[in-house]
Amino acid sequence: MVLIASVAILTMLSLRRRSLPHRTLMVVDAVGLAVVTVIGARAAVDAHVTPVAVLILAVLTGVAGEVIRDVLCGEFPPLLLREEVYATAALAGAAAFLALHRTDAPDTVAIAVSAALVFALRLAAIFGDLHLPRLRRAPR
Repeated sequence: MVLIASVAILTMLSLRRRSLPHRTLMVVDAVGLAVVTVIGARAAVDAHVTPVAVLILAVLTGVAGEVIRDVLCGEFPPLLLREEVYATAALAGAAAFLALHRTDAPDTVAIAVSAALVFALRLAAIFGDLHLPRLRRAPR
């Protein structure tokens, strides 16, 4: 608890002197997405829900924070309507976790592999310009 409070205070003090680069925040966000997606998948598996429900719950858990941020900041279009690889990365990680869990892989392996997959996909999106196809309006 002391460590968390100390890091929070140091972060607030350092941000008063300079701004944090946008990409750094995106990398930290990618770590958060990976962790929260795996937590959601693990909780859904522990609840003995169907595989489709595991995927849905893991993705919702992963992207909920970003969606709430978008709504509170008034950003439009919201995350789920942009071409960013965000919910797709969470879905891939949740599917990897579910597949590894169903093959009786150790939990540590399933957690590490699925979190690494989510993180790698988000990093590819951030630094490698990986994105989903843009939606186009249908001709009238």
